[in-house]
Amino acid sequence: MSCPSDRVIQSTNDDATYSKAHAVKRGYWNDPYMRHFCPVATSKPPEISRGYFIRTQAFKAIATLFIKTLGCECQVVNLGAGSDTLYFQLQDADIIPRKFVEVDLLHNVQRKVQLIRSKKLLGEVEERAATNLPPQGDSQSKMNPPAVPDAVLETQNRHSLVTDVYSLVPFDLRRPVDQLISYLCGPNSSIGLDSSLPTLFLAECVLVYMPSEESFQLIKGLAAHFPHSAFLHYEQVNMADQFGKIMVENFRARDCDLPGLSACQSLEQQETRFLDAGWQKAKAWTINEVYKAFPKVTRLRVERVEMLDDVEVAQQLFEHYCILLAVTDDSLCSWLPSLEEPLSLIT
Repeated sequence: MSCPSDRVIQSTNDDATYSKAHAVKRGYWNDPYMRHFCPVATSKPPEISRGYFIRTQAFKAIATLFIKTLGCECQVVNLGAGSDTLYFQLQDADIIPRKFVEVDLLHNVQRKVQLIRSKKLLGEVEERAATNLPPQGDSQSKMNPPAVPDAVLETQNRHSLVTDVYSLVPFDLRRPVDQLISYLCGPNSSIGLDSSLPTLFLAECVLVYMPSEESFQLIKGLAAHFPHSAFLHYEQVNMADQFGKIMVENFRARDCDLPGLSACQSLEQQETRFLDAGWQKAKAWTINEVYKAFPKVTRLRVERVEMLDDVEVAQQLFEHYCILLAVTDDSLCSWLPSLEEPLSLIT
């Protein structure tokens, strides 16, 4: 199966952004940043909105508990971040890891850098940088320009944005994993990840756009280089049954092949590929199972937001997506294999 073009992959980010914006507008969850990424939301069916609610809030809750449990002495790397707003929400809640890195294709990064700058979403960082710059026309300061403080290491181009905590950088994950690791952690890296620190990798519908062997090498390389890490992953599952085959045809009708589908045949297969790649533990849940682990009061609230057009179809859809969490260190995410502790944070 051929790999989808960058244009097609980027269009999936746009569609996800429209869907999230519509769900936020309907009141599924609060995200004050989504309006910047999608000022005019496109209407979506209730089952799509509920599905996005489940996945975004599960990711946020698990990431939040990971960071808080470690006292913020950790790192988060969002692979294929797209228009994700998690960092800004964590920033508002003052739950900030030592490093938070977002990686995506160049076009998506360029658009996001431009938006972050124009909307001043990292306003405090930029303000601190501005206060350390000399006034224009000061000849003395031109002769002896002050060093940029460690608190602000922001690049001055539109292709990336790097501060001492938050980085948004372009990288094609289909390239060899050694290049990614060097980019993030190498001696000449401006990002400066520390591979000895506990690190949470996030990937929402990312690996399936890579051939299975390439995604396997990616997760294998990360497991080998980050001995204290976790990988939180959202993707299709149970794709061999009739409903799954219909989903595949719908993707193909949009000119979007999924070269990584061979790893998406069952929950067990999803888990096995991480275990085979060197992760010590891996647990996957269908979105139906994830939703059942949400607090009852949260489920009641969400079910009042919109009635599902067809409950059976929604449950079938949710049975064909999963969330997986894998760890290289048994001391991380000690609440596994249950989801109740992290998901109890969801309102």
